[in-house]
Amino acid sequence: MGGLARRAAIFQLIAKDHPHVLHLDAGNMFGRRTEAARAQTVFLLDEVEKLGYEVLGVGQWDLNYGLDFLREQAAKHGFHYVCANLHLGDDSELLFDPYAVVKVNGIRVGIISVLGQSNDQRYKIVTMSPKVDDFVVDSPRDALEKYVPELRKKSDLVVLLSNANARDTRQLLLDLGPEAAVDICVEGADSKQYRRLNKVGDTYLVSANPQGKYLGQLDLMLSHDGKIQDAVLKIHELGKQAPEDETIKKRVDTFLEANKQKGHTARLKPTPTMGDPNEHFLGVQRCANCHKKEYEVFRTSAHAKAWQTLVSKGQTNNPECVACHVTGWNWYGGYDPGVATDGRNILFNVQCEACHGYGSEHTRDGQWAKKAKDSCVQCHTEKFDPDFDYETRWSAIAH
Repeated sequence: MGGLARRAAIFQLIAKDHPHVLHLDAGNMFGRRTEAARAQTVFLLDEVEKLGYEVLGVGQWDLNYGLDFLREQAAKHGFHYVCANLHLGDDSELLFDPYAVVKVNGIRVGIISVLGQSNDQRYKIVTMSPKVDDFVVDSPRDALEKYVPELRKKSDLVVLLSNANARDTRQLLLDLGPEAAVDICVEGADSKQYRRLNKVGDTYLVSANPQGKYLGQLDLMLSHDGKIQDAVLKIHELGKQAPEDETIKKRVDTFLEANKQKGHTARLKPTPTMGDPNEHFLGVQRCANCHKKEYEVFRTSAHAKAWQTLVSKGQTNNPECVACHVTGWNWYGGYDPGVATDGRNILFNVQCEACHGYGSEHTRDGQWAKKAKDSCVQCHTEKFDPDFDYETRWSAIAH
């Protein structure tokens, strides 16, 4: 946020000497998966609109708050997001335009963007949305080989916004054939900046760090048909030594002051109103001592990973979500993040007792086990799981 006013000031200085400027962002502009970061992102996008960005790539972080949120913000601010290899599940239709063409001083600039395919957690698409994250990232090479020849016919200069990691981006540029080659590649995933102009084959490769701490300026001398005759790279550090736009600085300071408390969420605290204060949750490991086969079914289930789902979605402090991702929320003796005694700190995930009830009530007449079938609908409601089918889901966890 501190770099926003400095970025604006440098934009103004550049505009004085360069009347023909194209503002691009490779992606990953959004914040972390927390409520406070989402509020900050909303403010940031309001300010970014004023800076005049024309085309933006889609980075993994831009989906942190869900696809609907990104689309709403794009429509609100008039941002043109592009991505040539992202769709949902079995639907092959792209979620965004694969490319855009912008005319700058008579030169047609084609901008295309791709996401990288990676098992690395840093580049995995996970959202705060309660919806299943059913994003599919197709091969970036296949996408570029499909769309760049088409884009070439409409453009004089082709720019790739790459949200693959640095190594994969370089390999991608090396692997592309002449028909799919691009003139300039802006690398937007890794936290780095190139202080000198790089070339991979015939492609100029630049990066200015995706954390808002630097601003990259690429000056091009072009022929009338858009061929690059010369290129000069400059990286602006947005530190304290950089000039600031005072108007924007005041807006940033006002926002930060008004929202500084929101980043410090009060401790999550349950309100026990159910169960019996004389009974006890024992934890799944106690159950596993006798029910080994049943434990193996649990261990490979989504229930066993329920807490990690909240961690990845940034919802570990949201009581509405926590209630169905732990054992015994709002029950006497149940999960309480502030209690590290009596075994209550072991009740992460949807364990056996979340369905069957207190382990201390365990009976061998079959009645204790029968409670489980009535427990599903407490969490799998129309609001939180509208596609829930009892018979299908029950058969998946039957034991």
